[in-house]
Amino acid sequence: MTYTIPRARTVLLTCALAGFAALWLALAQRPELRVNGRVVNPRVAPFVTADDHLYLPVRGIARRVGGEVVLDPSKREVILLRGRTVVRFRIGDRYANLNGRAIELSRAPFVLHGRTMVDAAIISRAFAVHVAYEKAKNRVDILTPGLNFQSVAKPR
Repeated sequence: MTYTIPRARTVLLTCALAGFAALWLALAQRPELRVNGRVVNPRVAPFVTADDHLYLPVRGIARRVGGEVVLDPSKREVILLRGRTVVRFRIGDRYANLNGRAIELSRAPFVLHGRTMVDAAIISRAFAVHVAYEKAKNRVDILTPGLNFQSVAKPR
């Protein structure tokens, strides 16, 4: 019996299939999203990967925390604005620009069903909010500092 190296096409198809399966499983566990104490139902729900990595839909959150999202489809660039904070990044790129400084992201942003999905840390830095995921309750809380909420647990 001899070992034959698989063709590149076979390897790519296998990786793509595994990626889609992982994404499908992650999307099956849709956490509840609360922004400043109110339940939000964006068109594309946030999701948590198998390794507990949280992705959020940027536009749906931006409007609710007083931020803006500017898209440049030709460059695949997204600009997040809130107050004096400006974050620029490209879809699929792990490098971003925060107020003129280059930063490295833990995960690259991507598009899912026409919505830009980003790592929770980008939302936190761009919009100066606290993002907390409670695994036991399968809930994401996004809180703007300085506001008083009685029914929402503060992030740790």
